[in-house]
Amino acid sequence: MKTLVTISAVIAMVSSMALATGFTDSFDSLNAAWVTDRTEPSVFGTTTFDGDSRLQISIDAPEAVGVTGFYNTQGRQRVADLTPGWVVSGDVYVSQDMLSGNNLRRTDLWARAGSVGTEDNATYPIIGIRRFDPTDGFNPSATGIATAWRVWDADTTNGWVDLSTTVTAGWHTLSITGTGSSFVYKIDGSTVYTDSTVITGYQDLTAVFVQAYNFGSNQDYTAYWDNVSATAIPEPATMALLGLGGLFFARKKK
Repeated sequence: MKTLVTISAVIAMVSSMALATGFTDSFDSLNAAWVTDRTEPSVFGTTTFDGDSRLQISIDAPEAVGVTGFYNTQGRQRVADLTPGWVVSGDVYVSQDMLSGNNLRRTDLWARAGSVGTEDNATYPIIGIRRFDPTDGFNPSATGIATAWRVWDADTTNGWVDLSTTVTAGWHTLSITGTGSSFVYKIDGSTVYTDSTVITGYQDLTAVFVQAYNFGSNQDYTAYWDNVSATAIPEPATMALLGLGGLFFARKKK
């Protein structure tokens, strides 16, 4: 009887986890679940880059003409449905043009936490990279142009928070963890910022976004992403039961 109870508990836990809606996308092809958010970029599709299939977001500067700043954020979103804890993760490629010259660049990984169908109490944790002068963001001749990792924390004075983590060329993994009481931001596995002033009770993950920004001013560029995912974090009790289930089946096999 105890064996049957253990097996039933494991099956119930696995079934519950399966009902949650997450995803992992390696961009071997473009999944139709990605839909336009705000404005469609010039290109949002898969391509071969650096030896593998990647997500390509290309910005065509003239498409920013006549569009307000809000709609200069160009990209797509994908629906998710996960209760805390959850992790949103993605690999971004930092190219040389994001590190030097009079180049204006920005690309971000976003999550939406809240309730489906209403913006009441919705929050948007964001982590990404930017290259521009924060005091003169659309000016490629500005003297304060610099590159930085940054996150969005609506409770701070300016919203955007530049991080001290050094930006280097190549691939980097960015992630946002929703714990239910905080958003934890990581770069390459290291925690770089924690936002603990969040609205508890409204932390369900409902969507994931991959974005870039159109600065106009002849600032055409491409951002590359890969391995974007939204996954549930199993609770310790779940892991323990799964472990017990695995132990039982291993013994049964013997």
